[in-house]
Amino acid sequence: MGKKEEATQKVMQLINEKEKEIVQFAREYVRHKSINTDLVEEDTTDQVKECQSWLADQLRAMGIFSKVDIWEVEKNRANVAAVLAGKGDNTENDLMLDGHTDIAPVTEEQAKSWTLGTPWGAEIIDGKICGRGIADMKGGNTAFIWAAKLIADAGIKLKGNVILSMVCGEETGRYEIGCNTVLERGYKAPFAIIAEPSDLNIYPVLKGEIYFGIKVKGKSTHISNRDKCTNPLPTGQKPLGVSAIDKMWKIQRAIMDLEREWIIYEQHPMIPPGGTFININKIKGGSSVSSIPGECEAIGSLYFQPGFKGEDVIAQVKETINLVAQNDYWLRENPPEVTIPWNNLYKGPVEVDPNHPGVVTLAQSFREVMKTEPEIVSSPIVCDANFWFHEGLPVVVFGPGGTSMGLHGANEYLPIKDLIAACRIYAQMIINWCGVA
Repeated sequence: MGKKEEATQKVMQLINEKEKEIVQFAREYVRHKSINTDLVEEDTTDQVKECQSWLADQLRAMGIFSKVDIWEVEKNRANVAAVLAGKGDNTENDLMLDGHTDIAPVTEEQAKSWTLGTPWGAEIIDGKICGRGIADMKGGNTAFIWAAKLIADAGIKLKGNVILSMVCGEETGRYEIGCNTVLERGYKAPFAIIAEPSDLNIYPVLKGEIYFGIKVKGKSTHISNRDKCTNPLPTGQKPLGVSAIDKMWKIQRAIMDLEREWIIYEQHPMIPPGGTFININKIKGGSSVSSIPGECEAIGSLYFQPGFKGEDVIAQVKETINLVAQNDYWLRENPPEVTIPWNNLYKGPVEVDPNHPGVVTLAQSFREVMKTEPEIVSSPIVCDANFWFHEGLPVVVFGPGGTSMGLHGANEYLPIKDLIAACRIYAQMIINWCGVA
């Protein structure tokens, strides 16, 4: 038996023996609330700091990491990194595993319809751990932490370094306080895996995402004057009011027409048809139930595929809105205010060659553990991988859980079998990529 086979046998045996402890760690992780403060009205940054401090303490207590680092760019928005040091001098065997600790909130509506235990109880029901954040993505983080721990506990010495990071800010795209600060602090490797929920599929391709904002100015008047706003008027008279919502609807229809063109003509071999699309996520107009609305604001998002440049996406959206304005008497004189990217939310697409050694090794590791072929497909989600890729880091998404498991909704859960399978695959990947010294 070779060194690799012996190492694999030892760590897989340990994962069997420690399954209850792995599950308990994941449950405790969930019970530490860590709601992203940008998604709620109250300040929840102390939750993130407390959860990350707990996590750093857990990593230190394991006694296997040469370094455990915790830092924050904004107060209480903490990040954690740990290094399992290898014995080699060549960084080509180094591997990064990353995930986020910040989570989506549980709305009042979600809490009322939550039937799988409770949002923060981390109950085990029908072989599933239930609770907010378990699938997105404390389960994935748990899996790779314990993969590294049990490799060390098995006495396996690696050639390469294993760098683990658990960051904040992901749920709102705050790369400047979260994932990119990991790289800025000098943690780098030739290949990285982000443990976002992928249903244990390998995602080397991710769409890009850009948010945009549109503000339209109208002219408010009493609702009884609607006929004097939309019908022909005597010579010399101008409309008493202009509905900003009506004008926004003209713009929205034009944007939907643009989306239709993208759906038909923009194609990528790894992305199903219709993968480039536009969504209006939020719209607000008017200030009174008895007035023609004098203002309307919309926020939307664009998902676009690799090969379709972000600057081209932005230019097409701006041109589409501008054409509406130029052909509308009111908007020509009162042009819409367009902010794109809105709130600096711009994620470039990811396209890692499926033949990249990291992807090939991860697929091999999957086969060795699961005894079946992995699905190597495009991701339906965007995440911190979009930021790391554009910093020059080859990165794929691979993790337990999926978008159908209550992510950002009620009844979030993660099957225990998927948690343990991910832990096994991460451990095999670490052995295969980092090498046994």
